[in-house]
Amino acid sequence: MSKASKPELSRYVERVMKEKHLSRRDVSLRSGGEITDSYVSAILSGSAKNLSIDKLKALAHGLRVREMSLIRAAFGLSEERDTPRATDDHSHNLLLLDITKKTLISYDIAEIVEEVVKLNPAERAVVLQYVKRVGKADRKPQRKRKSV
Repeated sequence: MSKASKPELSRYVERVMKEKHLSRRDVSLRSGGEITDSYVSAILSGSAKNLSIDKLKALAHGLRVREMSLIRAAFGLSEERDTPRATDDHSHNLLLLDITKKTLISYDIAEIVEEVVKLNPAERAVVLQYVKRVGKADRKPQRKRKSV
C-alpha cells in the first residue's frame, strides 16, 4: 500500500470511529482480536506498515463497515454512491486481491489460475467442485483399516 493512501485510510477510520463512538480497544475487540488496539492506533496515525488484506478485513469487521468501503479508503479510491453496483457485495474483490498476492508468491498457484481462466464457465464449475472435493478429502481424518 502506498504512503499516499494512508492519510485517506486514517481519516476514514477516524471518521467511522467518531460516528460510532468507538475506541481503539472497541475496534480491536470487535475484530475478534485479529488486530490490536496499538495497530489501530498506528493506522490512525498513518504509521502502520504492510497493511495486509487480512488486516484490512479485520479492521472492517472491527469497525462494522463494508470491506469494500474500507479497501476503497485504503487505496485512496472515491466512494461509489447511489449506484446499483455500490450496494452489491464486493467481498469477492478482497478474495481476488488475496489470490493475486498468493499467485505472486507461489508459481504453482499462478499456473493453476492461468489454466482455469482459459476454461468456459461450465468447465470452471466442474473444476471448482473437484477442488472442493479434494480439499474436503484432505481435511477428513483417515480411518484406520482393520487388518484381517
